[in-house]
Amino acid sequence: MNLAAAVPVGAVPALVCVITVLHRVAQGGRTPQLRALALGALFALAAAVVRLPPVSDRLVIGDVNVTWPAHIVAGILCQYFMLCYVHFTLDEPRVSARRMSQHLTGVLISCTVLIGLFALAPHARDFDFGPNGRFMTGGPADSPIGPITWLLLVVYLMYPLQELVRVNQRWARKAASVRWLSITLWIYSLGALIAIITDVHVVGYQVALLGGVVPPWSQASVESWPITVAGACTMLGLSATGLYSVLAASPYLRPVRKMLHSMRLWWQYYRTYVDLYPLWAELWRALPAEALDPSRSRLTDLFRLRAKHNLYRRTIELADFQQTLRRFTPPETYAEAEALGREQGLTGEALAAVVDAAGLAAGRAAYLANRPRQSAPPAPLAARTDDGTSAQEARRWLLISDLYFHSPVVAAVLAAPVPVIERGDVS
Repeated sequence: MNLAAAVPVGAVPALVCVITVLHRVAQGGRTPQLRALALGALFALAAAVVRLPPVSDRLVIGDVNVTWPAHIVAGILCQYFMLCYVHFTLDEPRVSARRMSQHLTGVLISCTVLIGLFALAPHARDFDFGPNGRFMTGGPADSPIGPITWLLLVVYLMYPLQELVRVNQRWARKAASVRWLSITLWIYSLGALIAIITDVHVVGYQVALLGGVVPPWSQASVESWPITVAGACTMLGLSATGLYSVLAASPYLRPVRKMLHSMRLWWQYYRTYVDLYPLWAELWRALPAEALDPSRSRLTDLFRLRAKHNLYRRTIELADFQQTLRRFTPPETYAEAEALGREQGLTGEALAAVVDAAGLAAGRAAYLANRPRQSAPPAPLAARTDDGTSAQEARRWLLISDLYFHSPVVAAVLAAPVPVIERGDVS
């Protein structure tokens, strides 16, 4: 395992996180949570940088290389400030300040104990991240001090890590409607979870050494890349909010924002247009004359790329299908569908949509069965607004389409017995 290749992978996103957070602070965001985030990102960057060979080779006091305590203290402070960031963001300021001041005492005690244990055996291979250290090469511990120190470190770090995973997962679910925020929280949680899993290996490894069993692999062979990925995920998750604010505020990126907005709108139109194809095709096969230049297959439909225009035409054609089939829908269909829908607990738009879906299904069945046309097109009983925007109309048709194919109300309406009579003229 090449540690020199793994560490920069974690250092780069940490640097991105530092830059974006400092950009937000420079814009005036000097809140407690942003200050905590900035300090956490700085210590994360420091923890990664001190492991780089050009830096670690120079971290020497007297004849002792202090890379191990520098890395560990920076990592502990990073976790502390990340926890501060989470609590200051989600809790009341006074509650957060009291909780984190208490936790700071534990941080100071832990750092003091770990540095003290390191001072007892500063030349031990257990504390050497270099190519000759036990972390890279494996082998037995020089003394019990090394494994005990590693155990104390990992047990201490378990608390902030599990707290970060728990809180971020809870808020990721709550923020599901804000897609970018939910994704960043899940990425952050993934990084912390990977770190916890890796720490389990650290615990097992040190316990084995204390018990006199030397694992045939080194810690680095198992832990280097998972910890690097965990750090990268954590820093990417944290820096995403800063990157988002830069993208949203910088005047130089206005053309990029406009292009991304246009692409997002096009995708929404295209996806809705494609999702409405099954309902459109079902009705078009019954009434082919109602559509101009129809798609002959699902495949050709996918290659129609004028998304907004195509969606507008599709909703118009669906409305035309509905108007024509309403003339063949038995009058009792709408009342029956509304009653069944209310029994299912449907109200509002969902009830109106299931009534429309049942009307379409019953009207299509009546038309294909040569039943007579009704004297006047009856209106659905469930109230709805017909004069909404094109986006609202598209959402309404998506709901109707889903209910048309999957609603038990529609299935029950179609299953009701209807006498078959020769139909009249369609026009």
